[in-house]
Amino acid sequence: MLILASSSKIRATLLQNEGIEFKQVSFNYDESLKKDIKAHFYVQKIVLEKERQFFQKNAQKNETILFADSVVSVKGQILTKATNDEEALKMLLMQSQNEVSVLSAFLLQSPLKRVFSLSKTTLFLAQFDEEDMKQYIQSKLYLNKAGALMCEGFHQKYILKQSGSLNTALGLDTQSLKAYL
Repeated sequence: MLILASSSKIRATLLQNEGIEFKQVSFNYDESLKKDIKAHFYVQKIVLEKERQFFQKNAQKNETILFADSVVSVKGQILTKATNDEEALKMLLMQSQNEVSVLSAFLLQSPLKRVFSLSKTTLFLAQFDEEDMKQYIQSKLYLNKAGALMCEGFHQKYILKQSGSLNTALGLDTQSLKAYL
């Protein structure tokens, strides 16, 4: 059985929707790496750091374990999770009427194989309504979302065009993952 080493509700839902049997194991990890590299390198480093920290605390190397992370990038700037309303507003203002990339990486680790995958979805967004942004921030739904991005909620009505998979934008390229399970 697959172990999802993540507390992400969205990733768990994506796996359920694909009919993948799994057990979710939440753990606290420190993802405070310097953001002085390109977003696609950054997200991969975070996944490897999650793996390292997980195995420091857990001795489950004989299991099939999935590590995953996502970041949002706007004009080369990495956006991680907003920690307060001001950060969320700043991120939303950067995204409004802009091209936004979501980079999702996963590492599938088992006794027989090790698969690393990086996927990208680009969203072309319309200008956000100011009142709508305020309501979204007040709702606190941006919390625990990379770049305060919520494709299945606030951002959905502003997507003019999408290049790539919605599942990647939500945090896990399930199509690629299923190929290796």
